[in-house]
Amino acid sequence: MVRKLFIDSRAAKEGNPSDFVWAPDRPISVGKCRAFLDAVHMPVSWGTITETNKFTYVAEELPLLTVLATASKVYLRETIGGVTSDRIAVIPPAIYDGLNLALALTSSLGADYTVAYTAVANQLGTLTITSANTWLILSRASLLRDGKFNSATLSKSNLQDASDILGTTVVDASGTLTLGHGLGYRRIELSKGTYTFDSIATELQTQLNTGADLPTYAVGKNAISGRLSLTNSNVLKFHIYPSKFLEKNVHSFQGYTAPFYSSDTVTGFIGHSILSGNAVTAASHINVQAYHSLFINSTLGTHSDSLGPIGQSTIARKVVIDQPPGNFVHDFHSLPYDYIKLEKQSISSIRFRVTDWQGQTVEMSDWSLSVVMVPEDEF
Repeated sequence: MVRKLFIDSRAAKEGNPSDFVWAPDRPISVGKCRAFLDAVHMPVSWGTITETNKFTYVAEELPLLTVLATASKVYLRETIGGVTSDRIAVIPPAIYDGLNLALALTSSLGADYTVAYTAVANQLGTLTITSANTWLILSRASLLRDGKFNSATLSKSNLQDASDILGTTVVDASGTLTLGHGLGYRRIELSKGTYTFDSIATELQTQLNTGADLPTYAVGKNAISGRLSLTNSNVLKFHIYPSKFLEKNVHSFQGYTAPFYSSDTVTGFIGHSILSGNAVTAASHINVQAYHSLFINSTLGTHSDSLGPIGQSTIARKVVIDQPPGNFVHDFHSLPYDYIKLEKQSISSIRFRVTDWQGQTVEMSDWSLSVVMVPEDEF
């Protein structure tokens, strides 16, 4: 019986170093045994920012009462003559004051409706809608819960609703609306590569200001705490959406959907809630190493030997990344109980895939490992 296999991604029959299939020239017969993944050699070829951690999610409050083309729909449910029906009214995109927004909404809703604006000190004011009909503006929360409107399936990540400005993100409205600022949702993409404390701050500042209506973001650095801070006094407020919040509220950042591939574990802007203000300090220090550990997934065995961080059953080996970018990880930490049970069989191919803790495939350069197979009767 073959006792040891030497696997190298360069000898793969198909795939790439991140996800490849190794196959011997002829099938290998093995008896009931335990397989150990040993002698893992991996180059740390990925950078700080990779395909799976390159985005920062920022929503910016817009001036006055700004209606964007991407946030202009009013989801209206009305009862006329005892019959309830749904329709969408669209507010023409523009920057309004309160009176003109009232006029625009009156026109959008139709002749049966009247909209009056009331100024409120230190706020954006209110709109009072009156009609002979019974009516309800559905909130974003209701739309996401129902998933349908007027019998049509909704694109939950792209509702294009005016909920932010009409104050209907959480609660349905009928009567008076308390106005809020419209939000411009921007997904910021950081350039892939290896960064230092100083260079990640520079990159974040550059990308935040690229495409911004008011490109006045500044990224500060605290060398003692290792934390970054964001300021922008020219924006009403900005809101950073951390990955933990996005994962639990997958349709909260309109226009985008999962997977989010957030950069917050790199930049330190982590949290379970939205980070808001004109000045925000990161909750954690920066982390210029994209991965602390990787997982080798394999088709060996029956997939009943292991359970991954999010329930994966194909993980055969964990590899600790204890080297900086450009170096090589040499992992010989095979342990007596770290094995895969194999029944008597003929092996014609084995698939290997390298992932992070979330099961996302990691972009790899060529790497190698060995598989040691010890007959069960020798234990």
